[in-house]
Amino acid sequence: MQRALRWASLGLFSIVALFLIWFGVTYATVTDMLWFHAAAVPEPARDDVRTLYLALMNLIGGSSAALGLMSLYLIAIPLRRGDVWAGAALLVCNSIPFVMAAVTAEELAAATGSPTSWHIMGVLMAVTLIAFVLDTVRAKANQSGRRLVYDGLR
Repeated sequence: MQRALRWASLGLFSIVALFLIWFGVTYATVTDMLWFHAAAVPEPARDDVRTLYLALMNLIGGSSAALGLMSLYLIAIPLRRGDVWAGAALLVCNSIPFVMAAVTAEELAAATGSPTSWHIMGVLMAVTLIAFVLDTVRAKANQSGRRLVYDGLR
């Protein structure tokens, strides 16, 4: 069972990391406002804010991709070898931007009536939390030396 928990946590953390890389590349390579962002900007102002918008998208995209790459490193080396701190680092480092993105999306939606994406951030936070819990349960069982109910996956 510990092996199954380990692979489940590695898999879930990896899904989040790969999403962050995809998201980052997508945001960093846009050439025009995404439809849900454009909905928050009045039509006459869009040309005036386009340069700033694209610069911010590059920053957000680069940061997201870097976070995804850092996550893959933490997953591939310390988490895979069983370092307990790695799961906590992934939980904290991923949750901060997810919470900030969700709060920002809700504030923007309230101020402009634009669509909100907090649901996506909520799913990502939930997947990250589940991966952390699975890794923590595995680590606790491993430290105590007891086997969990089923340890047949090898």
